[in-house]
Amino acid sequence: MSVIFQRSSADEPVYQFMDKKRAEGKPYRVYMMASANKFLRIYYATVKKHLDSLEA
Repeated sequence: MSVIFQRSSADEPVYQFMDKKRAEGKPYRVYMMASANKFLRIYYATVKKHLDSLEA
């Protein structure tokens, strides 16, 4: 997650979420774990969409 925070553009949804949580004053571990969770949900949805398209 720290690589996403350092290397992503400001329009990346995970970056925006992480920056918002950090600005709210959340502890480091809290906003990192929440961001990892968001990243995994987006990744899973993308992979699932791709696999569903292969089946069709």
